[in-house]
Amino acid sequence: MRLMKIRRSNGLVINLLHSASYASVVGYIIMSAAWLISGMRLTLLQCWNVWIISLCVLFCILGTYSAVIDIRKHIALDKIAQHRLTKGYDDAYFDLLLDFIGGELDDSRRLTFASMYLEGGRYEDCRRKLEEIDFKSLGTAEQEEYFNICLYSAVLEGDTELANEIYRKARRYFDRAIMARRGGFVMHTLGMLCIMNGRPENADRLFHSALQYHDDGLKCECFLGLGRLYLMSHDDESAKDMCYAAADLVETRAQAVRLKELMLDVEAAFRGHAAK
Repeated sequence: MRLMKIRRSNGLVINLLHSASYASVVGYIIMSAAWLISGMRLTLLQCWNVWIISLCVLFCILGTYSAVIDIRKHIALDKIAQHRLTKGYDDAYFDLLLDFIGGELDDSRRLTFASMYLEGGRYEDCRRKLEEIDFKSLGTAEQEEYFNICLYSAVLEGDTELANEIYRKARRYFDRAIMARRGGFVMHTLGMLCIMNGRPENADRLFHSALQYHDDGLKCECFLGLGRLYLMSHDDESAKDMCYAAADLVETRAQAVRLKELMLDVEAAFRGHAAK
């Protein structure tokens, strides 16, 4: 499942470039106004000086303002991330998230909340949030994410019948995501579904295909899935290697929990071999 992330505010360089462009345009307007007010008697050099002074002053003002806003957003995001890591996905976490987003929840934001409820293992809240969404109002990629969340929720809850039903009904959305080359997380979810249905070879192929996408969170999930596959085939050494690979990429509390569970199972497998 694609764990939709709150985007961090623009970096300092991007903010400075925006400030410079705004200052340049407004400075030109000020220069033109000064030229007209003077009765068009300003020389080219005098117009240039007005523009440069206006640009510098405005750049300092806008740059400082955008930097302050950027810093405040980063502090708020760090506070949210720290709460998630230490206290998990409790109601206070979602209150912080709602305060950061501001305003009322639209359907795109409800989809984000549903994704995070699922990440936190709050399946009923996830389903409730999905039910509040007007599916037709979602964009193309969001519709694919909607069904990916539905399917992954059923997979995590171990409901094979429901998972297969969701896949049958929404297969065209999964296929569309993969064909459009935005299906890395869909491939992971389908790989987990293949494990549920006893199709390890298909799961292995899907996980390795998803690893081609440049996303550390996705790679972590795929390594965890491959670790499970290797355990099922009694390749304990490879399963252990997947634990090490996933440990370097863990981003969320939920991933840390799944990694711990896999490590314990791998350890138990090695103990079982040693006892024989």
